[in-house]
Amino acid sequence: MNDYQLFGWRLRSSLPLAELLPWQGDDRTPDVMVEIGTVPPPDSHSTQFSPAIHISPATHFGPGGVHIAIPAVATYWVEAGKRVIVQPVLAETAPDIRVFLLGTVLAILCFQRGLLPLHASAVEINGRALLLSGHSGAGKSTLAAALAGQGHRLLSDDLCALETSGPAPKILPAFPRLNLWQDTAEQLQIAVEGLERSRAALQKYHVPMTTAHFRTEALAPARIIFLRPEPVPERRQPRLLGGVEALRRYDLVHRWRLGLALGRQAAMFTAMARLLEAVPAFELGRSEDFADLPVLVDGIHALMTAAPE
Repeated sequence: MNDYQLFGWRLRSSLPLAELLPWQGDDRTPDVMVEIGTVPPPDSHSTQFSPAIHISPATHFGPGGVHIAIPAVATYWVEAGKRVIVQPVLAETAPDIRVFLLGTVLAILCFQRGLLPLHASAVEINGRALLLSGHSGAGKSTLAAALAGQGHRLLSDDLCALETSGPAPKILPAFPRLNLWQDTAEQLQIAVEGLERSRAALQKYHVPMTTAHFRTEALAPARIIFLRPEPVPERRQPRLLGGVEALRRYDLVHRWRLGLALGRQAAMFTAMARLLEAVPAFELGRSEDFADLPVLVDGIHALMTAAPE
C-alpha cells in the first residue's frame, strides 16, 4: 500500500500510481482506498448506463456504486466516493489501467464526493487559474503544455476537480503530468523517447512535469476558454459567452451524462452557476494544425492580464 495526494485527498492504493505525488499531509484516515480484488458482476438492481457502465443504487444490502468493465483492460467498482476495487486483466503496472482509473473512475469519485469534475486543463497564470476546455481533441493539453513551457504551473490536465462548498470556487490540484500525442510533443520540442505511452496501442505519451512546474495548492479560477478547432479560425480574439450560453456548455463537465445518471443534476447546475457567476467564459477558435499556437499563447496572456469582466 502507498499513500498519495490527489485533489487534497489522502488516497491509499495497492495499485502503483506513479503519476501521483506521495502524501505529505497529516495522519488522518485515508479519504479514498484503491484496492486490487475481485469485482462482482452487476446485480439485478443495477441500471445499465452504457455497455461498459452499470449503476447500482444503495439498498439495505450495501451502499451501491458504479461498475465499469473495460474489455481486455480491467473491471472497476466505485463505491460511495471512498472505495475503488480494481480487477486487472493486464499487468497491474499497465498504463491502460490507470487511464480509466484517473479518467472515468476519478470523475465518478468526484461526483460521489460532492465535487464537480470539469473536462478541462488548468494552468496557473499570475496567481490565478486558467481553465482550458472543449471537446476531446480541442487542444486542452497542447495549450497547457505550451503555457507550462513558458514557466506557468500546471494544476491538472484534462480532468479538474471544482469545489464550490466554500466562499469562492476553487480548482483542486491533481498530479504533475500531461498527456500528449507524439506529433504535438514534437511540435513543442518535447522528446518522447523513453516516456510511457498512455495506452499501449496509442502514440500518446505521459509527459511528467517537474515539481517546479506543478502547483500543489488549490487555486481560484479566473477565466474559462472553450477551444474550437477550425480549418480557418474566424476569430483571433476570444468571444465572451453570455450567461445562458455558457451554462449550456455541458461539455465543461467531465462525463456530464453520467453525472445526470448518478442523480447529480441539481448539484451540477448549482456548481456550474456558481463558477460562471464568478468567472467569465470565452470561446476561442484555433487552427486544426495548431500553426497559430504562438498567437494563441499571446492572446491568452493578454486575456489573463486584462481587468476582470
